Amino acid sequence: MTLLVRRAEPQDAPVVARVHTASWRHAYRGLLPQEYLDALSVEARTKTWAKVFSQLPGQAMTSLVAELDGQIIGFACVGPSRDDDTDTATCELWGLYLDPAHWGAGHGHTLHTEALDVARASGAAAAILWVLTNNQRARHFYERHGWATDGAKKTLWRGDVRLDETRYWISLRA
Repeated sequence: MTLLVRRAEPQDAPVVARVHTASWRHAYRGLLPQEYLDALSVEARTKTWAKVFSQLPGQAMTSLVAELDGQIIGFACVGPSRDDDTDTATCELWGLYLDPAHWGAGHGHTLHTEALDVARASGAAAAILWVLTNNQRARHFYERHGWATDGAKKTLWRGDVRLDETRYWISLRA
């Protein structure tokens, strides 16, 4: 079994949308309302990802997919930090998701490493990411990879669903 990480292409959108939806439904079960998770739409996410993946290389965000023996099992997106309190040398890991059937096999580690390599290649000195505060599995994953909380927190609303998030930071310097 060979894992290949490459740049996402527009035709990857339907599979990435399926992985994204499956990952949210599994990872956030018990953390977000079940009705919200059940209502997630693969079709809507396919449209969003097709638009994102149609960006030219070098634009704001770089999207990567992880293929295991030719099948997409995960994706990551990295780009400039969207936070006003960071500088231009800080990038953001906008998302990293794996199909739940492949959790625990080391593929998330590989995808994470590749995403941070993209950030370093862009000249970033540091990176941030946001994680649901009550998502202990994700928090442990990032902490094992050297990320630390930096004290920033925020609350987002998706309709009437409250998302409390904690920001993590990591240096990209050797």
